[in-house]
Formats: sequence, structure tokens, C-alpha cells
Amino acid sequence: MQTQIVGPAFFLNPSWKEYLLDYVSSNLNSSTLLRMFKKILWFLLLIVVGLAGMIILNTVRFSHPIPTRQSLEIPPINDSAIRHLSEAVRIKTISYADSLPIDTAEYIKFGKFLEKAYPLVHQKLPRKIFNQFSYLYSWQGKNQNLQPYIIMAHMDVVPVEEATVARWTVPPFSGALKDSMIWGRGVVDDKGCVITILEAVENLLRQQFQPERTIYLSFGHDEEISGSHGAKSIADWFKENNIHPALVIDEGGEISNEQFPTLRRPIAAIGVAEKGYLSFTFSVEKEGGHSSIPEQETSIDILSKALVNLRKKQMPFHVTAPIAELLNRIAPGLSFYQRMALANPWLFKSSIQRNFEKDHVTNSLFHTTIVPTIVNSGIKDNVIPSVATAIVNARSLPGDSEANVISFMKNQINDARVRIVPEKTNKEASPTTAINSPAFRKIEELSYKIMPEVIPVPYLLLGGTDSYDFNQVSDGVIKFAPSIDAKGYHGIDERLPISDFRRMIFFYSLLVRESGK
Repeated sequence: MQTQIVGPAFFLNPSWKEYLLDYVSSNLNSSTLLRMFKKILWFLLLIVVGLAGMIILNTVRFSHPIPTRQSLEIPPINDSAIRHLSEAVRIKTISYADSLPIDTAEYIKFGKFLEKAYPLVHQKLPRKIFNQFSYLYSWQGKNQNLQPYIIMAHMDVVPVEEATVARWTVPPFSGALKDSMIWGRGVVDDKGCVITILEAVENLLRQQFQPERTIYLSFGHDEEISGSHGAKSIADWFKENNIHPALVIDEGGEISNEQFPTLRRPIAAIGVAEKGYLSFTFSVEKEGGHSSIPEQETSIDILSKALVNLRKKQMPFHVTAPIAELLNRIAPGLSFYQRMALANPWLFKSSIQRNFEKDHVTNSLFHTTIVPTIVNSGIKDNVIPSVATAIVNARSLPGDSEANVISFMKNQINDARVRIVPEKTNKEASPTTAINSPAFRKIEELSYKIMPEVIPVPYLLLGGTDSYDFNQVSDGVIKFAPSIDAKGYHGIDERLPISDFRRMIFFYSLLVRESGK
């Protein structure tokens, strides 16, 4: 007699397993099992084929040709332009730190140099001076109904570490011309932009050119120490006067042949946002004493353990909108397997993440980075200090707020004895300029004209710029200068090829000439 399987009461019987086996063996013969097995195999095969078809279809969609447009011939430049950049580098407009004074004599010298090198700019363009050393020039346009453009750069540079001077190919403030390059601190960051902007404008003024829309030239003097007295004051002036530029362009992204070598084409990384700049003071207080009788744990031990734990794990991997579009634009030029992974992130997310995290630069595009930069403690070798402190700097992705970062750090450290205090000057990640905005489209269009085979892509800037403060007055803030894989900025052997110098002058000339389009 067959066992009847009815209702939940069946499972109350202690022998239900035996009954079930008896039922299966009585009702299923080998042919039935074989048919069931075949159906399961066919079902699994259909799933695999469907999945493979979906993967291939998505990959094929990523295989369309990347657009190419005809670039223009870059005109030659005068020798005087190179001399001007060399002279600019020789003037030591150094920003050391927020708490340290600047050498005002050097800044005064730089202002006089600009007046001498660019007489038409100073004769024809009214200039406003902010906090003694930052300048704003205004060039009246023909059509006052058009919103203005702001073209930006900064005049200050970072110091050169004394211990590295001997390792420079040429003296760091020589502005030497060697191997078809101009060398020296600031030639890339950012006096190269200052000089190329002014060279372009001076040449256009010499031709009696007038732009369609009003053009502002903004040159800050303290970008390397947050820009609070320079660019911020200028941005505040625009806000007070209710002026809302259609485009603000500053340093930032560049043209690169190195970031994605498998493309075999240069990319123009057009910055549409920048990561936040967040600094925190970590402090531990614990009674110290004589080094001959140390306790099991000191303030330094506690702080050190906290910093080690902090570095064990990153904040979550996240693909921001600019980077998603960047990958979408370059994917057709990558290998089949790279295209397949990027076209099907739902399946290959872990693989994509691992590949991007291998390199510290690309890793920073997908994570809010957190790293200790300054550690202080102790006054004498035989004294156990009572206080240990560290400065921790975070560069936050859009969407990762200061509160998110603090919460993550506290969870990682898991020690209430470590006090975390944010700096008052912290900046969240900037707003993102829309990829379909007129500002982005203008720079995208110009990038095609100045570089053969280029692929313009939106980009998330890892560092900070003076343009950050202009988000309060413009929805079209762009961070881009068309040098190629800039070398040595903030480091040793900073240098700018003459070919890049020419391209940059041409770029700014086109920007002004075509400002009405």
C-alpha cells in the first residue's frame, strides 16, 4: 500500500523520511528519472546559451567605432612666448603653507613682469586686484546677451624640497630651455596656463579682435594653499554682482597617451567634478612618564594601531557618473575581453574592481581615499609622550560626505580613545557639470580640433583647483588644460614640451575666437 503524503501532519510522523523514500522508489523508475534529468540539462543549457547570448550582445553594442574628427594645424609661436614662460618660472611666487607668509617682493615682481610682457592686455582690459596679488581682467564682448566665459589659472607654485635640488636636471627655478622643453617649478602647475592664456589674448588684441561674449581672465595667487584669498574672493565678487558665467575653465584634466595604452589613441580627460578635500586631526591622550618604566600601551601605540587599522580597508568601490561615461566612451577601443567585462558589469563587477584597484591612480577614481600625512608626538628620547596626534587626509567621491567618512573611520579604528576632529576648511566633493551641458560640449569640440585621433571623455579630478569656488555662480565649471601627460608637477624635473606650449596657446585662442558659437 502506498504512503499518502497529505498536509503538514505528515511531517509530524517520526518515520516521514522512510515513507518519502518508499513513495519515490515506488513511483519513479529509471526511465522517468532519465527524462527528468534530460529536462534539467536542457533547462540549464538554455540558461547558459541565453546568458552567453546576452553577454555577447552587450559586448557587440560596445564595439561601434569611436568617433574621429579632423584636427587643425597648430600654428608656430614667437620666441618671445618661450622667453616669457622662462622668466615667469624664475620669479619665485611660492606658497608654503596657510600659516606661513609669502614673499611679497616676488609677487610684486611677478605683477610687474606681466605688465611689461603683455602691454595690450594691461592697456585694453580693465583689471581688478583682490587681496593685493590676485587679478581679474575683463574683456568686453560684442553681445551682452551672452553669458560670459571665465578662463582661469594660478600664479603661485609649491616649494622645492631642499634635499631634491641636486636631483633636478636643471636648477628648479631656472626656466631653462633644454631638449625642446621648458624646465622649472611651476611650468606645468600652473604658470604654463597663465602664460599661454595671456599669449593667446595678447595676440588677439594685436589683431584688434573682439570676442562675441565677455571674457574674464582670473589669476589667483594662493591656489596651492586653498585659494581662500585669491580665487574665492574673485568668485564671491561674481556672486555679489549676480554674474553667472556659461563656462569656467581652469587647470585639471589633460590629454593622456599613458592612462589607457591599449586604446592606442589619446584621451582628453575633461574634468567635470573634483573630489572633496577633507582633513582630520586624530589625537590620543594618555599619561606618559619615564621611558625606563613604560606601561603596556602608550599614546603612540594607541595612535599607531588606529592608523594601521584605518589603512586595512578602503571605503566602498563606487563608479561615479563621469567615470561611468568615460568607460562607456573608451570601451569600444579596448580588447574584446575588456569590452566584455565593461559591457556586462552585473556579471564582471568583481573582476573590474580588482583590475582598477591594482593601480593606485585608477584605484583613486573609484574610492574615497584616506591616508595619514603628518604624525607628531614626543619631546625627548627618554620621555614617553602624553599626547600623540596625526593629520589624516581624505579625498572624497561625490556622494561620500564628511559624516560618511568620519563614520567609516570610527568603525575601522574601533577605539573611543582616538579623538577625530575635522578641519573647519574641509570641502565636500564639487557638483558635477553635466556632460550634455554647453560648457562640456564646447571643450569637447575644441579638444577634437587641437589633437589628432583624440577621444574626449568626462573625468573626475582627484586633486583640487581654484575653480571649486566658482560652482556657486556657474553650472559649467570645467577643469582641463591640453598638455600631454604632464611631467614632474609637485615633484622633480617639472617640465613642459614646446609642442604642448604651442597647443595650449592655440587652444585658448580658439576658445576666445569661438566663444560666440
